[in-house]
Amino acid sequence: QQQSFGESCRYFDGFRAAGEATSMPSGVYDLEELKKWGESKNWCPYYLTRQAINHASVLVFNYQYMLDPKVAKMVSKELESESIIVFDEAHNIDSVCIEAFSVTLQSRHLEQATRSLGRLSGEINRVKASDGARLQAEYRNLVSGLVDRGLLDSNPSEGAGELASNVLGPDVINEAVPGNIRRAEHFVAFMKKVVEHLKARLRTVAGPAGG
Repeated sequence: QQQSFGESCRYFDGFRAAGEATSMPSGVYDLEELKKWGESKNWCPYYLTRQAINHASVLVFNYQYMLDPKVAKMVSKELESESIIVFDEAHNIDSVCIEAFSVTLQSRHLEQATRSLGRLSGEINRVKASDGARLQAEYRNLVSGLVDRGLLDSNPSEGAGELASNVLGPDVINEAVPGNIRRAEHFVAFMKKVVEHLKARLRTVAGPAGG
């Protein structure tokens, strides 16, 4: 038995219950016609339209349904690869693409990004310190075990001083840092440069008054 967590849409429930029977007769449908057909069948017009896309011979919609990734992935991905696309008023495509692939940045967004990168950098350093301390402890246990078995002089000569010192050099520790941590460090460093560049760019565009 399906548990109910709130009031559901009867049109969606009707569409889902009909399953494969949710077909439409041939014809030309605009938004109002789809709504009327959906209401008459107790089917959700939105999901009915998405299903009808797979069977339609001709589709007419605005640029965003083809060019804006946020919208196109829900609609245009259903089209067959052999589909023919015709753009009307194609001189407007460039402005539509610029709008679709543009973002709005404010100084508070960049400051928030800086704080987030700082927290991420701190977490990376914490993991590095933890891994380094664990490696040092394992190394000291190894040396102590060799000394206990008589395989290593507890008062080392000059040649064995580095091994018996019970301390690993920082170059060895850094080399032992997992690759994913090193990649994370590089990513954070790169993103900090990106954020600083955007801050400088925003100051240049806004001008001295910050407008």
